[in-house]
Amino acid sequence: MFAWPQHMPSEPAPIEARSLRQALAGFCTGVCLVTTVSKEGKREGMTINSFSSVSLDPPLVLWGVREAARSASVYVDSPAFIISVLAADQQDLALHFARPSEDKFIGVEDLFDGGLGDCPRLKRAVSTYECQLYSCHHEGDHFLLVGQVKRFSQSQLSPLIFHRGRMGSLADHALQAEQVATAA
Repeated sequence: MFAWPQHMPSEPAPIEARSLRQALAGFCTGVCLVTTVSKEGKREGMTINSFSSVSLDPPLVLWGVREAARSASVYVDSPAFIISVLAADQQDLALHFARPSEDKFIGVEDLFDGGLGDCPRLKRAVSTYECQLYSCHHEGDHFLLVGQVKRFSQSQLSPLIFHRGRMGSLADHALQAEQVATAA
């Protein structure tokens, strides 16, 4: 059984946001694209790396959107969204959807077809999860959206990953780690 240490400081030191962000960047994540459609029929899309499995019964996944994001309210109010895990060769697409734009689908329309709830579905991805909004929680400066997976697909493509502020493939990051270790 776990026992708390006898001598804990009464007040922990304040956490400095930049240092915490750097520490969190040490956790390697996948890079995903989340798409939806507003009540007015406008397509929305954003690049994220905050995606996680929650439950298999029922099938639930979770992702987070910053409260201050321009399209946060669209995702919170939409009954459906689609999460696509991007492939290693889709870094340009990830950057495209990470930049502010009035219509992020201009120039990339042919990469999508129609999915659950008329949400844009990326035709080629490592995996795709078509979700119905299950719940939404406001925590800190983010909304956490839980989606019930209604359909999914998967491929054998290698994933695009994000680590220490850089996107790349697993091979790219392994080579960089090897170079750092060799230089030390």
